[in-house]
Amino acid sequence: MLTLSFAPHRQVKVLMRSRLDRAWLSLAPLVALVLFSPEPALAQSIDVVEIASRDQRVRALLLKPARPAGSVILLAGGHGNLALGKDGRIGWGAGNQLVRTRAAYSRAGFATLVPDIAPDLKQGSGGVARYRWSKRYAQDIGALIAYMRPIAAPVYLIGTSRAALSVAKGAVELSAGAVRPDAVVITSGMLVHISAAQPSAERNVGGLERVRQPILLVYHEKDACPYTPAASASKAKRLFRGAKSVDIVLLRGGSAGSGEPCEARSHHGFEGQDAEVVKTVTAWLRKL
Repeated sequence: MLTLSFAPHRQVKVLMRSRLDRAWLSLAPLVALVLFSPEPALAQSIDVVEIASRDQRVRALLLKPARPAGSVILLAGGHGNLALGKDGRIGWGAGNQLVRTRAAYSRAGFATLVPDIAPDLKQGSGGVARYRWSKRYAQDIGALIAYMRPIAAPVYLIGTSRAALSVAKGAVELSAGAVRPDAVVITSGMLVHISAAQPSAERNVGGLERVRQPILLVYHEKDACPYTPAASASKAKRLFRGAKSVDIVLLRGGSAGSGEPCEARSHHGFEGQDAEVVKTVTAWLRKL
């Protein structure tokens, strides 16, 4: 806050006013740019919504630019239980690569939904066993897609890491109507069966050849997570042999971070490359 004290002499008052006038004139173009910018993605609303599915209500963050080009639904990896509060506070997963870039997707011109999981899929601070590839969760994903479609179609489903199983299951199960995603994007996805120690879309979802939508698979060449190696990309592409198209993007650079290699702050989570990931995904979506 700027507080001005004027001396009683008239000449001092005039001098101060002149300086303020010149300062305002120098700032006016910048103020006008901020207040009246024509860029629609700069103006966006953020809401906490609850979406009905089955006998549950799925809480989610909804970000809407003024004139969205479509919608993206961002599914966090790990156990997926965001513990999202009624006030919009994220109890878990705020650093997940998709969750932390939600505003960037909205600024890029897409209505953006970041959902928690339904209450009956939660168990403590995590999720119930095998919910990731369950029909119940696929039904919830369908409800999210149907909710977003009148807001801004087309609707795209994006998942990272373990959420690849959920995206794959949704694409297999949700094959028609308003619940069908128009395209799917998977980043650092647990798609190919690597080890019995972890689930994979190949082993636990199945039927991936029935997916017809365009697909984008994004990997990092130095992802050190043993369950999502970049070397598995060509095999992952073959799993979706019925898809309209399967494009693969292999990113380089960024930072290996200092944490666990399967967590978000590493090459697995594209540490230091958030803007590049969002630009890559949204550019691909706009070309569909």
